[in-house]
Amino acid sequence: MLLPRILSAIVMAVLFICAVFVLETSQFVFAMAAVVFLASWEWARLSGVNNQVGRVLFAVFIGAVCFVVLNCNLQKTSLYLSPLLWGVALYWVIRYPTPLIWQYVASRLVFGVLVLLTTWAALVVLKQSNNFVVWILLLMGLIWGADSGAYFAGRAFGKRKLARFVSPGKSWEGVIGGLLLTQVGVIIFAVLSDFTFSNWCVLAVIALITSSVSVLGDLTESLFKRHEALKDSSHLIPGHGGVMDRVDSLTAAAPIYVLMLSLAGWL
Repeated sequence: MLLPRILSAIVMAVLFICAVFVLETSQFVFAMAAVVFLASWEWARLSGVNNQVGRVLFAVFIGAVCFVVLNCNLQKTSLYLSPLLWGVALYWVIRYPTPLIWQYVASRLVFGVLVLLTTWAALVVLKQSNNFVVWILLLMGLIWGADSGAYFAGRAFGKRKLARFVSPGKSWEGVIGGLLLTQVGVIIFAVLSDFTFSNWCVLAVIALITSSVSVLGDLTESLFKRHEALKDSSHLIPGHGGVMDRVDSLTAAAPIYVLMLSLAGWL
C-alpha cells in the first residue's frame, strides 16, 4: 500500500502545481468542475444513494448548477450561503448522534449541492483575482497548517475529545495547536508581504476563522461516513481514499476564506 500511496501523492502534487501555475482561467474552471464532478459522485454515496445511476445523475446535476451560476456570473453571490451552511453543519456535529434532518438522504443531497457549488465558486472567484497564486497558496497553507499542527499537537498533548462520537481521534489540544501554527504562518506571510499592522490584524482574523472552519469540513464528512458506515468516500485515489477525503477541509474553508477576502476588499 505504501508505493501506491506515494505515487498518488506525487501525481496529486503535480496536478496541484499545474492547476496553480500553468492553467489559464477557462482551463482552471473546467479542471475544478471535473474535481467537483468526482466529489459529487462520492457525496451521493455519503448521502445514502446506493445505485450508480443515481450517483452519476447527482454529479451531472451539480455540474449543470455550476454551469448556470458561471453563465449568470453568480459565483461571488453564492458565497454568501457559506456561513449559513457551515453554521448548520456545526449544529449537526454538536448534536450528533441525535436524529436530525441530515439523516434524510434528500437533506444530505441538498446540502451537498450547496457545499460543492460554493467550493467551486470560491476557487473560480479566487482564480479571477489579480493575486491568485498568493491567495491560493495561503489558503492551502492554512488548511495544511491547521491539519499538521493538529496532528502533532494532538499526539503530544491531546486529552480532551473534540467530537467524541464523530471523530474520536481529534482533540481540543490538537485544534488549538493547529490554529497556533497557522497564526505563526500568517505572521511570516505578513512580514514578507510588508503588511500594515491593521492589514495583519484583518488577515489574522481571516486565518483564524478559515482554519477553524476547515476542521468543521473534516468533521462533517466524518459524520456522514460514520452514519453510512464508510471508511473512505471512495477508492478513486490509491492509498488515499476518495476525492472528498482529500478536499473535505477545503469545502468548508475555501468559500468562507474567499468571502472574507472579498469583504475585506482584497479581491
